[in-house]
Amino acid sequence: MMPGSFTLPFFSTIEFLAFIFSIYILIRIIVKFTAYIKPFRKSYIFLKKILPIIDLTLAVTIVFWIINRIFGDTDLLPVITLAVTVILLSLLVWFWGRDFVAGIILKSENYFELNRMIRLNNKSGKIIKITLRYLEFGTDEGETIRVPYSKISGDYFSKLSPDEKYESHIITLQLNDALDTKALKESLRKRIYNTPWYLSGKEPVIEIISTAEGGYKINLNVYTINSSHADLLRQELVEGLGK
Repeated sequence: MMPGSFTLPFFSTIEFLAFIFSIYILIRIIVKFTAYIKPFRKSYIFLKKILPIIDLTLAVTIVFWIINRIFGDTDLLPVITLAVTVILLSLLVWFWGRDFVAGIILKSENYFELNRMIRLNNKSGKIIKITLRYLEFGTDEGETIRVPYSKISGDYFSKLSPDEKYESHIITLQLNDALDTKALKESLRKRIYNTPWYLSGKEPVIEIISTAEGGYKINLNVYTINSSHADLLRQELVEGLGK
């Protein structure tokens, strides 16, 4: 056996897979059991948190066991083992680090504070928790949503003040023709202000995203008295853009 090789010589293929599968099932039985026993409630919460780590450990064990079975008798085993280890660690760092880095950027711009009203896509609510990798906000419908920072930086997001809670509306438009984005944004702003349904003094938030087809997806955060006025505003914009 080569130094550093990953091997379990007393296991055949069937025995090894049966062993891993048994651990997988046993852990889930324990989690289910603790969920229904009140004194074990804290244990259940802890097990739920570490369950993904256990699953990842089992998956990595299978990967290295397969590598050992294929390359165990060759000089390539240390090289393949090192390469796979580097790849797995890189994926882990990327998965955890992208949210952490996005959070640093967003926090540096003073985007978040507790009890701040925000809107993410079609959901609005109040920030109730801020962590290193994600934030939680309670929606107007009573939901609690956990959102990774990397998702926030890639989606349509806006901050709302308390008095805007029932005035802010999201309008999404699709434009197939390629235009200058600066001119398009200015044209949209003028059209919005020239409609009778828009609240004066409220600056609309306009986000223009290029699509693979050469057109644009347009996200608008506008302020009207009610949703009916927002629908009328959307219809006016669609007609103005030649839709």
